[in-house]
Amino acid sequence: MALIVVQGALRKWFLPGLATPLYIAKDVALLGALALLSDRRTLRLTAPLRRSLLPVLWGGFAAVVVIQAFNLNVPSLSVGILGIRSYLLYSTLLVILPEALQQVQRPKRLLLVISVTLIVPVLLLGMYQYWQPPGSWINQYVADEAQAVSVLSRPRITGTFSYIGGMGTFLTFAVFFGLGIFLAGLHYKDRFYQILGGGVLGLALVVAPMNGSRSVVLGPLVPFPFVLYALLRRRRGLAVAISLLLLAGGGAYVASESGVGTEGWETIEYRMEKASDQGTRIQSMLLDPVRKVSVGGLVGYGTGSTHQAAGALSASGRVQIEGVGYEGELGRVLIELGIFGTLLFLALKAWLAWIGWQALRRASTVWTTALSVMAFCKLFLNLGVGMIVFNHISGALYWICAGCAVWVWSRQEVQKGALSRSPTKA
Repeated sequence: MALIVVQGALRKWFLPGLATPLYIAKDVALLGALALLSDRRTLRLTAPLRRSLLPVLWGGFAAVVVIQAFNLNVPSLSVGILGIRSYLLYSTLLVILPEALQQVQRPKRLLLVISVTLIVPVLLLGMYQYWQPPGSWINQYVADEAQAVSVLSRPRITGTFSYIGGMGTFLTFAVFFGLGIFLAGLHYKDRFYQILGGGVLGLALVVAPMNGSRSVVLGPLVPFPFVLYALLRRRRGLAVAISLLLLAGGGAYVASESGVGTEGWETIEYRMEKASDQGTRIQSMLLDPVRKVSVGGLVGYGTGSTHQAAGALSASGRVQIEGVGYEGELGRVLIELGIFGTLLFLALKAWLAWIGWQALRRASTVWTTALSVMAFCKLFLNLGVGMIVFNHISGALYWICAGCAVWVWSRQEVQKGALSRSPTKA
């Protein structure tokens, strides 16, 4: 994640020529970690995961993606390889991250380092960007297309990323990250988690509407009721709910008295009221996959055939189908992988969301609860919306959360098995 943030900053402001090498270095580092763990023979699924549906779903999906890279409709082999990378590279975190999390000895220290070095700096930078005029050095993207990326003369912030969608998905993750830590701290009465999570969550909620994306504001509301239900059904759940309501009320009062806290929300409210495409966007999101079923058919057009970078790798560019747009991810997956591949893709995402839910319901420590809340929110939200294939930032964050979920779940299964095998007391 750190390399993604740095790569975005280089590309946007400082040394654009180094952005591409760093982009490649990021992929090489991930593959190197995979190879290193394989060489040590530690890269293997735990027994619970080997007995689960993960090998079938993940293996079947990977096989379809690789086979479809050689589809005759793919513009070139390099485009097919790009498609394989987009679908599968970050999914290796499913086995890399659990191994890494197993080595964590000081969870509080890790969460503090991530917050201070990655999450908070990007949020503060976004807030600074929002208060700068469109012609400022930090708003180069806004300056190029001011009408498209500004509301009420305020820029729609992009942070270190070169496009709004990248910052939007980062902001959503920041909300889930802070929420997980904060709720875990409330549930287990851990002051460190309460302060750290509350600080990150509060800052993320102030900055989130400054991106100008409605999905960033409304998206976190989708999994939130499920998270509350999972926590309320436990012991001390009522205390969590009351504390959360009091803090939310206090935060709302402070925000109402602070221009810094409310300016972004006023901007997003204006955009939502004035937007003329709200009904059509929802309708398009729901109907687009249905319309793409007949386009992709059973076979599809091949891995990477609709990728936005295909034009840079092939003279013929990406596949162009008359009357067909490429905005929604599920519709594009249908075009590329066909019906069978898309069903595997959806089944894998649904299974991961279910694993995240099981991990959340059974989490028994402040550390695993924080991870489970964050992971479930991201996995559940991306079941139907957002991109994890054609947005590499969202894809990296999604598979990070998936790796956290399978680690917590497999740990719980191992502990459950150990308890069932222990002799009962007479």
